[in-house]
Amino acid sequence: MKLLGAVTQGSGNPNEDAYGFVGPEDDVSAAWVFDGVTGVNAAPVLGVASEPAWFVSMADRHLRDVVSMQGDVLNVLRELVPRLQDEWLKASRGRNVPEGYDLPAACLLLAKRVEGKWQALRLGDSYLLSDGVNHPFPPDDLPDLEAELKREVRKQRDTGMLDMKALHDHFRPRLLANRRNRNLPGSYSILVPDETSLAMPQVIELGAPKDMLLCSDGFYRAVDIYGFCDDAALMARSVEPEKVLAEIRAVEAADPSCEKCLRFKPADDVTAIRLQI
Repeated sequence: MKLLGAVTQGSGNPNEDAYGFVGPEDDVSAAWVFDGVTGVNAAPVLGVASEPAWFVSMADRHLRDVVSMQGDVLNVLRELVPRLQDEWLKASRGRNVPEGYDLPAACLLLAKRVEGKWQALRLGDSYLLSDGVNHPFPPDDLPDLEAELKREVRKQRDTGMLDMKALHDHFRPRLLANRRNRNLPGSYSILVPDETSLAMPQVIELGAPKDMLLCSDGFYRAVDIYGFCDDAALMARSVEPEKVLAEIRAVEAADPSCEKCLRFKPADDVTAIRLQI
């Protein structure tokens, strides 16, 4: 696979996304996208600017170490998770971690060539498109939560009171309750620094695809929220992903109060990596 383009940009500072790949740009053997999960704790316990950014940085560094090891994508995950668990234990040692603390987490989408065929591993809601297929997510409870959040955003918008921070604070208990179910049947998988990450990752057998797009949900907003692309157009345009990013940022800048395009936060981190035979 040849690398055609890649981009990552935070909606603020720091960027809580990342991407990476293995091999020269004309013969990529593995590629991945991380999307850090926005924290919902009342206060972080680590002395860092952003726990999601810290976690993504650790995960990206360790993934680069283990991704080329012999084995399929599940073996990569089995090598990765104990390293992340050790990192969290070291970083949080001696700190007051409240009971029920929402651990730092990230969506991980990894595609790897294994014995001449491609496999993908997904935890979370990053998007994988290949050969005209938008590979579906396993059933989970995220769509119901997102619909609930959008109804509340719409309600506040219609009354002329759309304070996004107040809305987020209001929904913190609901978000925390939902996150306690992650990596459990009926909910969604996510990468966290403990062994629950191994419970139910999605593995997709891709065979020999001619093209692939791995992207965070912030990049896919071009399709599902902002609507200036469909899947086919996104694949075509993502050979220059920085141009898609620029259009996403233009839409967000023109609608900072989330009135035209209903969403829970004005902007999101954006990451994508585009590959093709």
